[in-house]
Amino acid sequence: MINRHIFFPSLVIILSLLVLVGITQFQLPSYQAAPVGAGFFPAVIAIIQILICGVLIIQHKNKKSHKKEEPLISKKSIFGIVYLIGYTILITLIGYLFASLISFTFYLVYFKIKKPLYYAIAWIFVFTIYYVFGEVFYIALPEGLLFY
Repeated sequence: MINRHIFFPSLVIILSLLVLVGITQFQLPSYQAAPVGAGFFPAVIAIIQILICGVLIIQHKNKKSHKKEEPLISKKSIFGIVYLIGYTILITLIGYLFASLISFTFYLVYFKIKKPLYYAIAWIFVFTIYYVFGEVFYIALPEGLLFY
C-alpha cells in the first residue's frame, strides 16, 4: 500500500521542481512598476514547499512507531480539494478580498470554531495580504469578473 506520508510530499517536491523550471519562462511585467519580477513569489513558494516536504519525509522516516496505515484519500482530503476548487472559483468571480473573507469564514464555521479571535485573525490576515501586495509590492490581486 502506498504510504501517504511519503507519497504526497514527494509529489509536491516533484511539482515544485517543475514549477521552478517553468518560472524561468515568465517574462518581466512591462505594465507594472514592481520591485520584483513575475517569477519571484512562485519561486519562493516552490522552494519553501520543497523544504517543508523534505522535512515531513525525514520526520516520517525517523518516527519510531508507525500507527495503522491511513487510507491514501480521506474525507478531510476530499473536503480540502473541494474547498480549494471552490475558493479558486470564488476568486475568479468576486476577487481575492471577498473570496478570501468568505472562504476563511466558511472554513472556521465548517469546523465549528467558536472563538471570535480566530475569525479576527483570519480577517486581519486577509486584509494584511491585500495591503502588502497592493501597496508595498505593487502587485494587483484578482478583482473578480463580477466587479471588473
